[in-house]
Parts: sequence; C-alpha cells; structure tokens
Amino acid sequence: MAWTSRDFSVAEAAQCVGLHRTHLDVIISRANPLATLFSEKRKGRRWFSVRDITVLRIAYELERAGRAWNTAIAQAFEHTGTQPPPDALLVVPVASVSATSGRVLTGLPDPLPSSSFITVPIGRIAAEIMEAIDALAIQ
Repeated sequence: MAWTSRDFSVAEAAQCVGLHRTHLDVIISRANPLATLFSEKRKGRRWFSVRDITVLRIAYELERAGRAWNTAIAQAFEHTGTQPPPDALLVVPVASVSATSGRVLTGLPDPLPSSSFITVPIGRIAAEIMEAIDALAIQ
C-alpha cells in the first residue's frame, strides 16, 4: 500500500479514522482551505491516501489538545512526510482553552509545567490505520 496514493473514498477514510462519515464531512468542511494537504478531489469525489487518513487522525488528536483545525492539520502534515515508525511520538504543548468562550487563554506560566504537553503516538496511529486498511481490503 503506497503511503501517498489517493485510493480511498470518504466513507473508507472515515471507517479507517474511526469517525462517523458525517463527522468527517464536518472536519473536511472546517478545514477546506487546507484540503489539498489531506485529500484530492477528482470528478466531484474526494479521495484520500494512507498519509491523508493519518493526517486527519493526528489532527483530530491535536484539535482535542486545543489546536485550531488549520494548525492541527498543518502540524500533522509536517510530521507525516513518510510513514512514521511504530514507536514515533509527537510531543506538543497543550493550548489552554476557556471552557466558556472557547478562546485560547494567555498568561500561562513560563516555562510551562511538564503536565502541559500532550503526547500523540503518531506511529501507533499510522499502524492502526494500516491495519484498518488491510481489513477493508479483505471485506
């Protein structure tokens, strides 16, 4: 399976990422300006590669840690030029977000305490997506 060959439909990508198809559609809509980083449109249909699906899954984790979608996608894309080894980790600071306004809070202590970082197991995510794609091929 080629890391960058865009052979998977939206439904297949959603299944591999572990999201409902509608949720993936919302994510794609929110990140539309960066769509070329994680998909390709051909004849009105959107297609994904293994890398694209991995980018979306990593971006989902980064967004949960307080990143804006555009930033999350850009960071995920930057760290997946090649398939990461199974033990690869991405360690990033957590953005502190107000629960009421949804805005990023400033005035965080400098330096940030070590508990203010998230570790995203990008290698494990890529491996799980490869397994999900293999399962799709068997169906």
